[in-house]
This record gives sequence, C-alpha cells and structure tokens, in this order.
Amino acid sequence: MTNRKVARVLCLLVFLAIYSCSRNAQPIHGVDHCTIDKNNVIEYCKGIIEKNLGNQVPQPWTLCCGTIRGVTDIHCICDRFAAHDLTRISLPKFACMAYICGKGLHPHTHCAGYLVPVMKVRPPPPGKHLGLQCKNTHNGNN
Repeated sequence: MTNRKVARVLCLLVFLAIYSCSRNAQPIHGVDHCTIDKNNVIEYCKGIIEKNLGNQVPQPWTLCCGTIRGVTDIHCICDRFAAHDLTRISLPKFACMAYICGKGLHPHTHCAGYLVPVMKVRPPPPGKHLGLQCKNTHNGNN
C-alpha cells in the first residue's frame, strides 16, 4: 500500500517537473522563427527592400521570393522590425515584395507602423523590362 503512494507521489513530481519545464521553455538563445525569418528576408531581399535602391521588384523564381515563400508567418516579421531596420528598409517595398512573392500582407493591417494598402500587380510600361510592379490602390503610387 505504501509503495503505491510513493509511486503516485513520484509520478506526480515527475509530471510537475516536466510541466514546469515546458511552460518556461524559451526559444533557443532567445531567437524565435519570426526573428530568423526577418533576418533572412533582410539578407536575401536587401537589394529590393532597401530605401536607397531603385524600384526593383523581385521575380517569382528568385532567392528573395523563395525566402519569402519559406517564411512561417509574414505578419510576425513586421513585429520584429527594429528601429535600425526601419532606417534601412522601405516598408512599401517590403509589402509589395511580399505580395509579388505570394505571401502578401493583409490589406488594411499595420506593418511596423505602415498601413498596408490593397495591392494590385500591373505590367511594366511599354518597352521596359522591369518585371512586375505594385500599384498602391489608396493613392496610385508605387
């Protein structure tokens, strides 16, 4: 009879220890998938989303678009943009790139303070081979 009680108490203690550890588990070194995805997007798409570059738009087969398609949650990347990221990248370019690559941000949501517009893809002007371009339906700007 006492062996059963001891076994029950031990099982309860093991269960509580496992439960406590799992509740307090942190991502490895404090980095979560959103931060990893954000860093990958900035690295592989920097030629497209940097503020000081032209209106370059990714083609769907590029490494940048492949990186975007591999993102777990495109919206959580917006929550991870730090102030120093926002000094380098253009959020309208990020939103356009995500849309063209097939992981568009939801219209009328906020991405690091940027109100995401309804996106429409339009072809490049005649005689130009720029690839696809995003059109902001709020005010007609790219």
